[in-house]
Amino acid sequence: MDPKTGGGEEEDCVDSGAETGGSDYSHMSSTSSELSLEEAQDPFLVSIHIIADPGESQPLQEAIDKVLAWIHPDLHLFLVSERRASRRRRKPPKVAQPALAVVLFLQEEYGEEQILQLHRTLQRPPWRHHHTERVPSRFLPYLPCSQDFFTLAPGTPLWAIRPVHYGREIVRFTIYCRHDNYADILKFYELILRRSPSQRKTDFCIFPIFSNLDVDIQFSLKRLPCDQNPVPTDSSVLEFRVKDVGELVPLLPNPCSPISEGRWQTEDHDGNKILLQDAYICCLQVTLNARTNTD
Repeated sequence: MDPKTGGGEEEDCVDSGAETGGSDYSHMSSTSSELSLEEAQDPFLVSIHIIADPGESQPLQEAIDKVLAWIHPDLHLFLVSERRASRRRRKPPKVAQPALAVVLFLQEEYGEEQILQLHRTLQRPPWRHHHTERVPSRFLPYLPCSQDFFTLAPGTPLWAIRPVHYGREIVRFTIYCRHDNYADILKFYELILRRSPSQRKTDFCIFPIFSNLDVDIQFSLKRLPCDQNPVPTDSSVLEFRVKDVGELVPLLPNPCSPISEGRWQTEDHDGNKILLQDAYICCLQVTLNARTNTD
């Protein structure tokens, strides 16, 4: 888990699903056998684009890369770009629940000091504390009975860290869903990912994305109680690599529009915008770039 070279309030919030790494529930998370060889070899089937205000992209990108390096130095799952002009933001609700979160499960065997060190990193700028959730003490015996969530900027995902008691380290993308939309959103992402969850409860599920000897990458959905409404992260968007975009588009519940060669934009039932990247065009571009670099 060592890094490889290369102001909120405490709340009695709903269980975020952050505690399920390394527990009996996540013991089944080694799911490479459920994926095709091609799918299991692509760690970038799901990634996140973050749009920063002018002049802010570099420190945000560096902060994300530094945190992900604790798991693996080559996990470039986040791309930070800049909008042309700063945006005036609407003031979010006082207890707004961002719809997107990233949870890192780190090997406990390296010692509690390593996890505490990363926790301290997330308490320093440009990171900022968002809120704290109460959790059973057995999950973090050397921390207070709480789970801290952090963020980099308004409209970007929540971040949290957890120890994993056995198995691989995990990067998990989580979407918080409106209570009444959960079933439809689950079907939506089954369609996008072309697979079913490897684990499912009435209010939580996990999709396997990538697995190797060192790390699992997962995508999960968390159903919120009726009185909680997630707020889409308007400065972040999930991107999925998909095959046969043309066949997929007519099946989607909302309009899907091309925004560039090989990229389409749509949204799920909660209004979370997502990008669909044509896997074939992506592969072609990578091949052409490789040839250009060797000429």
